[in-house]
Amino acid sequence: MFVSEPVILHIDMDAFFASVEQARRPELRGRPVVVGGERGGRGVVSAASYEARTSGVHSAMPIAQAERLCPQAVFLPVDLAAYAAVRDRLVELYGSFTDAVEVASVDEAFLDVTGSRRLFGPPQAIARRIQQMVYVEHRLTCSIGIGPNKLLAKLASDINKPAGIGELREADVDGCLRDLPVRQVWGIGPITEERLTALGIATVGMLQDVPISLLAAAFGKTAYGLKQLAFGRSFSFVRSDQPLPKSVGREVTFREDSNDCERLQATLLALVDDTMARVRRKGLAARTVALKVRYSTFHTVSRRRTLARATTSTRPVYAVVAELLAELDVRTRWVRLIGVNVSSLSSNAFQLSFDEHWREVALVEAVDRVRAKYGRSALRPAAVALAPACHHAG
Repeated sequence: MFVSEPVILHIDMDAFFASVEQARRPELRGRPVVVGGERGGRGVVSAASYEARTSGVHSAMPIAQAERLCPQAVFLPVDLAAYAAVRDRLVELYGSFTDAVEVASVDEAFLDVTGSRRLFGPPQAIARRIQQMVYVEHRLTCSIGIGPNKLLAKLASDINKPAGIGELREADVDGCLRDLPVRQVWGIGPITEERLTALGIATVGMLQDVPISLLAAAFGKTAYGLKQLAFGRSFSFVRSDQPLPKSVGREVTFREDSNDCERLQATLLALVDDTMARVRRKGLAARTVALKVRYSTFHTVSRRRTLARATTSTRPVYAVVAELLAELDVRTRWVRLIGVNVSSLSSNAFQLSFDEHWREVALVEAVDRVRAKYGRSALRPAAVALAPACHHAG
């Protein structure tokens, strides 16, 4: 994997509930364990150890059926407090490798280790080290997937279960992924699978090959999202569980005061472009937009406006600040400083419910990938060339 490519790990704890029970009760190690309820109960299986799975026991199965399949198993009630406590300690362990840790469920987490390689080595080495520490400190095993995005990392974690490491790259999308059932793709649920099956689409390869027009006729605006999933593309960043920032912004102080509207607008575009790139890197979306202008007299004014919906894109934010700038009529005054700030931030998790803005989302994601590989200046809005030399802050 190239150094410039993003590296995401998906950590999936193996038979987590049952494994925690085996770890804290050494006499259960090597024995079939079923977590979900006592013998004779009316509950369902929450987790089954791999020893129980060899007898056909699996999650969501009625306890009575699990008893018939594996009568020698030990049946235990669910102890969510114990599992959550272990989960919290595991998250703390993951945090020693990266600040970007997203807890996906009680037994799953995504880690963005793109910036961790200089300190901890290549992705495979990081994954092996995490597995070793999880076992030594907790007597638990985990399967780890490595990929350039969350979708491929999650698929990769299933390749060598249990206690294995799998890796999928974008080049693998046209190979080993094609034979996978569509239900194995993260983001395709039972209802979507049923509708795809009705169209005769059973595998990822078939979903890749189906004309988008046919898919759109059946799924409407979500057709593009399905195609993206089929080709292993994900719009979702790893969202750290750290508190969301209150705002993100940029501002500049000009070397010489200006009242040139074109140059002020070009500067605003550059500021918005930088600001929204930072918002996307944090896995966020913004809804409130603010403009700050300081005149040569040092009098400062600010204006803000709230969008109809949160966005990750440069265009709608720039449209708002350009309107706010026009309302100030700066042609009659000299501007010393200008700034942009966005707030009302929320997590920007990828959803299959794409709307009319999906092209814009796809565009900014493509721009971000190019910049990640070739640097921030690799792609810039053309109008930014008009921006004067300035001192950045914020």
